[in-house]
Amino acid sequence: MPGRDRKASRASLASPRRRFPLVRPPRGLWVEVERGFHVGNERGLFLGSVKAADPEPGYHAFGPTSEHIGWFDELEAAKVAVVAASAVSAPGELTH
Repeated sequence: MPGRDRKASRASLASPRRRFPLVRPPRGLWVEVERGFHVGNERGLFLGSVKAADPEPGYHAFGPTSEHIGWFDELEAAKVAVVAASAVSAPGELTH
């Protein structure tokens, strides 16, 4: 019996690996529509916007219904926050 168990465990280890599709989180397409004002879109869905803070350095991030998400030192950090907020508010719409 012990020999059989060993063979069975080896067989299960030798079976081919299953491949799962890689699902990437939405990143959005970003366009600077006017100086310091960026809007994000993911497959036709408006993600939100990022506006340069003036006169101080930094960026204000806004969600798809213009709710203020936060203030960020870096443009990329503000964009990531907008995408993350959109993914939380509408997960089914962004993962099609």
